[in-house]
Amino acid sequence: MQNFAFSLRLKMPVLSAVAVVALLLCAGVLVRGNLHAAWNMIHIPANTPSFSDTRGFTHAIDCVKSGQDPYRVSSFDPWHRLYNYPPVWLLPRHVGLTSRFSNLVGALFAIAAISAYLFLFNTRTLLSGLIVFLAITSRCVLFSVERGNTDQVVFFLLVFGLFFINRQRPTLRSRLTGGLLILLTILKVYPIAALTIFLQRRRGWRPAIITAAAAAVALFLSSGRRLAYVIANTPRDSEMSFGAFPFFYAISRHVSHSLTPLVVDHHAAAPLAAMLVGCVCMIAGVFSGRNLNRILPPLDAGQTRGAIAIACLSIFCFAFIAGSSYDYRLIYLTGVLAWLVEDMDQGHVRRSLPASLLLLILLWKPFWLSITGELFDGLVFIMSSVWLGNALLSREGARDEDFLASYAIGGTKDRSIRTANSLHRRSLWD
Repeated sequence: MQNFAFSLRLKMPVLSAVAVVALLLCAGVLVRGNLHAAWNMIHIPANTPSFSDTRGFTHAIDCVKSGQDPYRVSSFDPWHRLYNYPPVWLLPRHVGLTSRFSNLVGALFAIAAISAYLFLFNTRTLLSGLIVFLAITSRCVLFSVERGNTDQVVFFLLVFGLFFINRQRPTLRSRLTGGLLILLTILKVYPIAALTIFLQRRRGWRPAIITAAAAAVALFLSSGRRLAYVIANTPRDSEMSFGAFPFFYAISRHVSHSLTPLVVDHHAAAPLAAMLVGCVCMIAGVFSGRNLNRILPPLDAGQTRGAIAIACLSIFCFAFIAGSSYDYRLIYLTGVLAWLVEDMDQGHVRRSLPASLLLLILLWKPFWLSITGELFDGLVFIMSSVWLGNALLSREGARDEDFLASYAIGGTKDRSIRTANSLHRRSLWD
């Protein structure tokens, strides 16, 4: 009973956040008369009918069942959008799924995301609890719920998949991790960026390359020529979005209007510029070595939350470089926040608090295009690139044995325990 009460206390910020949002929505429905108005009352832009992103594939299933191609025919979608998900999302039609079940599926997506947050976050102090509460009630997290976006399912599978895999025998973990990433790539393409979790282990390039090749083949076999339609039908928007395009677009509008046509008319300009910035930042992370550990906790793929943080940072950077992603994809930053919160609970508040606040600001950024919001978007991208460069490419930066040992045992400096912890960590991957 005491263990249950202690576990419940660790999860209280997430449960409190869910309860507060539920109460606000219920009050909004009572006052305004419907859920659409309730979402707008708490400043989350809502569509009618609800769960518009869920309906993106459920109404596409209706289109397929009528013998038409949802990649080319938009009349079945309530907002006349062309279908832009991989074909695998159309397979549930074989078990009877149609647009009539959109609300149920959207609600299940929200439950999956909440389950992931509950499993991911453990808070032991008032400060860490407040940070988690603000993250779960943030605009971007609630935006993903209102839209019923499929990123919630991918995030759920990533979190629970890595927790499950790290409980298996070391000999199986590499193969299971590869299988998980292949599945996620088939579902949404961009999770292929999470291959970086292999790179901290010895000879990690080999499983990373094998998994990348297998994921590419699986994606091609499952999507085929439809992959070109997925890319072509995906909108590039500056509103309610983050990434290289809205970032450089906002910068050009406030610095030099002559640069705006270059950003708008040349689709590759912003991604290439972001890629260059990211490479420079990763190199800076490599040369910073252990000095970076003073302001950011070392990432350790041998620990589950560390692996989740690396995967989520990589997905965020990939999405940023890709050009433009809607703000609900920022839910992956909660995976990074879990690592920072755990570091703060181990007594490293001064180190992890600034990064945590930076992530919170981005999660709460306004939906409309603003120079302030995009500056924080760029700052998080720079921080993420430096952090990943230090963790994955530096020989000494992320492998701070003293920190990682003290992290695991609450600050003890006993040499024998540090050595045992180091050997255990290596066994997780080798």
